[in-house]
Amino acid sequence: MVKIVVLDLDMTLIDTLERFFIVYNTTREIFGLNKISKEEFMHYFKNDMLDPIIPENINKMNFWKTFRTLYGNVFTHKDKPIEGAIEVLKWLKKNNYRVIVTTGREIDPEKIWAELKEYNMAEYVDEVYTIKQQKPEDEHIPFSRKGILSEILQKYGVNPEDVVFVGDYWVDMEAGKAVGVKTVGVLTGLKTEELLRKHGADIVINGIWDLPKVLSSFPHKKIAESSRHHKPEK
Repeated sequence: MVKIVVLDLDMTLIDTLERFFIVYNTTREIFGLNKISKEEFMHYFKNDMLDPIIPENINKMNFWKTFRTLYGNVFTHKDKPIEGAIEVLKWLKKNNYRVIVTTGREIDPEKIWAELKEYNMAEYVDEVYTIKQQKPEDEHIPFSRKGILSEILQKYGVNPEDVVFVGDYWVDMEAGKAVGVKTVGVLTGLKTEELLRKHGADIVINGIWDLPKVLSSFPHKKIAESSRHHKPEK
């Protein structure tokens, strides 16, 4: 019985690809590296090569910690909700799922709440966790939120099969598998289905807009009593 849906933020709920490009180049400059072009960025982003092109003499964990701290403080005119995101959040709340948003941004959760309010999403979210709240030792690979997922399981006293984690990056899939929750990969982060499945995705969908169909398809799932007669909005 799925009770909790944990949603990644960037490229799952909100399109922040332009922000990623700007902050990545800003971080490169901070570490004394040349900027890359938008064309180069798109190639490396899609092929998951933004980390390998960082020179070996650079401490990569420090690089990414700087990156994700900046990420929460830069906004662009291209930032916007992913197609169907608000509608899906409404559907989840109507059907009595607990909705938790997580992010790899290293900032206080209050800043995420402010952004969710800006996009009219906050009222459909129960809780927010950022990687800043996670113990450093739980991050065995950059951006892993294994610790956050473990904390959610412990806090709500649920079994791993009661939780679905939705994300766009292979690290999300590995984190989910590490704690035993169901994992749903979305292709809006421009990573391939093959990559997401290789790292543990149980299901891969085109985007968040397909999530209600996935949740409704679980044969053992029962929507809470008060909403069992509502039909899913597609």
